[in-house]
Amino acid sequence: MSQHDLLIQYKKARKDLVTLRNRSEDRNDRKLLKQMIDDCEFVAEWLSTGRRPGSRRGIDRRSVYELTKVWDPEWIEEFIPQVPAAGPEYRLSARNVFRLHDAMINLSERERQCYVLHVGFDYSMSQVASELGIKKASVQYYIQQAKKKIEQNMTSLFP
Repeated sequence: MSQHDLLIQYKKARKDLVTLRNRSEDRNDRKLLKQMIDDCEFVAEWLSTGRRPGSRRGIDRRSVYELTKVWDPEWIEEFIPQVPAAGPEYRLSARNVFRLHDAMINLSERERQCYVLHVGFDYSMSQVASELGIKKASVQYYIQQAKKKIEQNMTSLFP
C-alpha cells in the first residue's frame, strides 16, 4: 500500500467520522469522535507534507552549514607537539587518533573554534577574537578550557 493510498483512506475515514460526530447526540461519543478526527487530520497532514505537523521548521530544513561538522582527527596531528625522539615521520597510532577525536568532540563548538584557530592556524588571541566576534578574554578562557579538557581526556583512566 502506497503513501498516497493511505492518505486517501485517512481522508475518507475523517469524512466518515465527521458525519458520525454530527449525527451523535451523546457528549462522550462526540468527544471521542473529535479526538479520532484530530488524529486522522494529524496523520493526513504528516503523510501529505512528509514532516511532523505543528513543527515550524523541520530538522531537514536547517542550514547545511549548521548540520555539517567536518572533522578529520588526523588533521589535528599537525598541531600536537611532536615527541623529539620520534622524528618527523612520527604518526599518531589509531588508539591516539581515537582519543584525540574523542577529546575534540567533547569540546564545545566555541572551544573547538578557538582552539583550532589559535593552536592549529597560529592565530593570536586577538585575531581569534576578531574572527569570531568575541572578546579576547573570552578567547583566552575558551582556549584554557579546551586545553584542560584535552589534557584530561588524553590522560584519562582508559588511555
